[in-house]
Amino acid sequence: MISLSTVCGVIFGFLVIAAGILHETKDWKVFISLASFLIVFGGTVTVTFIGFRFQYVWNAFTATLRIFLKQTISAKSLVNDVKTAIEWQKKVQAEGQTAYDSISKNSKDEFTRYIFNLASTGYKPDDIREFGTTNLEEHYFRHLQESSILNTMASMTPAFGLVGTLLGLIVMLGKLEDPSKLGPGLSLALTATLYGLLFARFVFMPASTKVKQTLSIERFRNFLILEAVVLIMEKKPAMYIQDKLNSYLDRKEQYSMFGGNAGSAKGK
Repeated sequence: MISLSTVCGVIFGFLVIAAGILHETKDWKVFISLASFLIVFGGTVTVTFIGFRFQYVWNAFTATLRIFLKQTISAKSLVNDVKTAIEWQKKVQAEGQTAYDSISKNSKDEFTRYIFNLASTGYKPDDIREFGTTNLEEHYFRHLQESSILNTMASMTPAFGLVGTLLGLIVMLGKLEDPSKLGPGLSLALTATLYGLLFARFVFMPASTKVKQTLSIERFRNFLILEAVVLIMEKKPAMYIQDKLNSYLDRKEQYSMFGGNAGSAKGK
């Protein structure tokens, strides 16, 4: 599924820039410069590969593409996670230790499989909480590097825009004896600065923010799953698990085994 907010944001941004250009001039081709693009984008990518390991840079680019995909975690999906946790509790209560392995094999979620696989080996709840927390934090900070790389690229592009500006000025100074040839140098100087700012503010910084936000949401959801598994291992009743997991959610978006609003569940 495509993230409509991201796609609409990109389209709207291009339309605003295009409208601004066309409002002032019909000759929009003057804003296209292959030399400026190569200096700004090519220079930024080259320096990034020099400063970071290839795999991390590649992951940063793939993470940028993933921001155009719809985030699968939502308020509704978190409510469904609480509901699923209650179902897990009933399954474990009925089948015992063998249910952990069954849930692990049938789950499509990577973290859920990992936690239930640990639970099936006979570890204590405190051990599961420790292992799960370590796994969550390491995964989060490892992939946070992608956001950091994109943020670094955002800080580099204006600098390479300035490099293009200086190169354009040098070209201009070399053509002072013939004013008719000053145009290419001036065009390079100005479009390079423009490209540097656009790449920084319109591409890399928003991508960095979205990647970090996505990681934070995934981290929150996985902590919810971890808490559910630990509570199940501690043999907590279904109502206790429901209320404990609901405390992670927005008060307007909570699950109730009795239907309706979770806040009124105990009164029924």
